[in-house]
This record gives sequence, C-alpha cells and structure tokens, in this order.
Amino acid sequence: MTAGLFLLLVLLLLSALFSATETATSSIGKARLQTLQERHPRRRRFLRWLAEDVHGVLTVTLISGNLVNIAAGAVAAALSMHFLGGWGIVFAILTMTFLIVVFGEILPKSFAVSHSEKVLVDALPLVRIAHILLSPLVWAVSGIMRLISYMTGIDLSPRHAFVTREEIEQMIAMGQESGALEEGERRMISGVIAFEETRAYEIMIPRTDMVAIPREMSVAEAVTIFRENGHSRVPIYEGNLDRIVGILYVKEIIDALASGKTDIAVFDIRREPLFIPEVIRIAELFDLMKRKRVHMAIVVDEYGGTAGLVTLEDLLEEIVGEIQDEYDEEVPAIQQDGAGSYIVQGHVNLEDLSDGLSYVFHSEDADSVAGLVLSLSGSFPEEGQRLAYGPWNIDVLAVEDHRIRVLRFVRREEQEGEDA
Repeated sequence: MTAGLFLLLVLLLLSALFSATETATSSIGKARLQTLQERHPRRRRFLRWLAEDVHGVLTVTLISGNLVNIAAGAVAAALSMHFLGGWGIVFAILTMTFLIVVFGEILPKSFAVSHSEKVLVDALPLVRIAHILLSPLVWAVSGIMRLISYMTGIDLSPRHAFVTREEIEQMIAMGQESGALEEGERRMISGVIAFEETRAYEIMIPRTDMVAIPREMSVAEAVTIFRENGHSRVPIYEGNLDRIVGILYVKEIIDALASGKTDIAVFDIRREPLFIPEVIRIAELFDLMKRKRVHMAIVVDEYGGTAGLVTLEDLLEEIVGEIQDEYDEEVPAIQQDGAGSYIVQGHVNLEDLSDGLSYVFHSEDADSVAGLVLSLSGSFPEEGQRLAYGPWNIDVLAVEDHRIRVLRFVRREEQEGEDA
C-alpha cells in the first residue's frame, strides 16, 4: 500500500517534470540557449545537446511523459480496485484525470512558460538519462515521423521559436506603453529595425533641393556658396545636374585659400564622386561609404540622371533622429499648431507623417506629403486650397516654384468645434 502510493507520487512528479520540459524546450530560442551555456558551464553539454537535437529532446520528453502517465494510471487503478473492488476503476479514472491534467499538465506547463531557463537547467540531465534508456523507442518513433513526413510532404521537424520583426515591433510598442522605453529609445530601436529595408530614394535630398556648383566656378566664388549654405561638401556639375563630375570639400577650399590659389577652378581640386542606385538599401550604402571613406553619395535614377544625394548624416538620422548643428536653421518637419492641428512640410515622408499624427496615411502613387496632396487633387493645387483625407482637412499654405512647401493638417471634428 505505502509502496504503491509512493510510486504513484513519483510518477506524478515525473509527469510534471516532462510536461514542463516539453514546454520549455518549445519556447526557448537558440540565442537564449547560447546564453545559458555561458551562464551554466556544468550543464553546457546538456544544453548543447538540446541546441543540436531539438527533435530528439522533444521526442524523448513526449514518450517519457506518456509512459509515466500510463504507468500512473495503471498503479492508481490497481490501488483503487484493491480497496473499492469493481468501482475502483471508475474512481481511478476520475481521480487520475484530475491529477494528471492539473498537476501533470497545467501547473508545470504554466510554470515552464515563465521559468523555461530554470526548468531546462534542472531537468535536462534527467531527460538525457531517459533518452539513453529509451533510445530504441526514440529511434523507432523518429523513423516513423520521417516516413510520414516523406509520404505527406509535410515538414514535421520542430523548430526553435525565433522572434519575428512584427513581434519585435509589438514588444517595442508595449515597452513604450508600459513606460519601460522612452519615446527617443523607441524611435531609435525602430530606426535600427527599419535600417535594413529602407532604400536610398526614401531618405535622399532630392535633386531640386541640392546645392551644387558648376565646374568652372573659382575657389573665391565657391567660398560664398559654402558660407551661405553651411555645407562642408557640395557636388560639382558640368552643364547640368545630370552630369556630376566631382565633390568639393571645404577642406580643399581652405588649403587653396591658404596657398593663395583663389582663381583656380573648383574642378581642379575636386574629389571623385560616389554614384549609387536609388534602390540600394541604406544598410548596404552605409557599409559602402565606410569602405570608400566618403560622406556623400550621388543618387542616380534608372535612366542615369541625378535623382538626389545622400550624406552619412542622413543615414545616421534614420537611427538617432534629426541632427542639427550650429549652421542648421531647419523648420520642424511636423509642428503642432493647436488642438488637432499640425503644420507639415511638403517633403515629409508618409510614414513619418503617420507616426507624428497617429493616423495611417497611405498612397499608391506617392511617398511624401506633397505627393499625397497631388494625388488627392488630381492637379497642381493652389495656395489656400483645401483637400480631405479621412478625418483630416488638408490646407495648402505655401507653394513655391511648382512645389508644395507647407500644409496644415486639421482633424475635422476639431475644426468643426472651433467653427461652432
């Protein structure tokens, strides 16, 4: 009697252990396993075994769990029939169902979800022993699984749970809502995630905003350009912007001035430009600029014309946000102008607009706010013209040289309240 009860207790404990191990094995990733190997050197060989053979660990865990559950049921039935006779089997079924479900499944698996590392470190040595003892059965089950996988064409091999990009973005949003992440930290992490997918044309200074100088301009004349714009590098063109022939550095200007060579053409002291396609990923561009040791690249469109330029500062701003020095006099791209009202520059990207106004703005035909307005109007808008997009009224405030410069976005309900 006592031995039977003790055996039943041991079997229930083993059932709980194998259930917890199964959940922990399924939920942990390779990165955490690597960390655990460094943190627990005495368990390293067991953790390495798990990392190299997840399928084997899960198989022996499931087999062992089912064996001890069946054994526990048999022991409980024998004990119950000894004391209750024919009704003992009914009592054993009801009792063991409750005990196995609650103490052999729900509780250990719930514990393993939040303590997977502790479960694996403590349980893997025992699972390894079970794997050795049950190796013929494990081999047979694995063979059957491979056969079924081959016959059905379905991949049945278990995989570690890797974190997807969407899950990372959700965790970032949850971290900000809970206060674990500040807004600046959230923006920086999001910038790092998006860095790999962003293309050069999405962040470039467009051709119409480029400051460039002709190749025949003298050093003395170029000084004025640098002073007026505060740049440290400007492109040199021949004829028009589609023919960029060099980059002029302010350092070269200073050297020429110090040498008294104020009348030489800027073309004579140029540096070779770096040309890049507009669809290049900025992560690749960042590596390329580091290898070439340049801080400016000329963006070329599919027809070979100049689409714009990208600087190293533009790349860094994708991660850390806007960088302004003592020469920058930039107007904020999105500026709140009262309750539900925002002043927005026309060059702002639609993704940045969506983040700033907490509303999704999308257009099949455009990437910028100005492009969205052109798509909505169907023609070139005039100053003072009003357009509608969802719950927003969009007022065109400034148009210059056929470019939409400044707009005001006002939530319609807010504006109706002010009018009332």
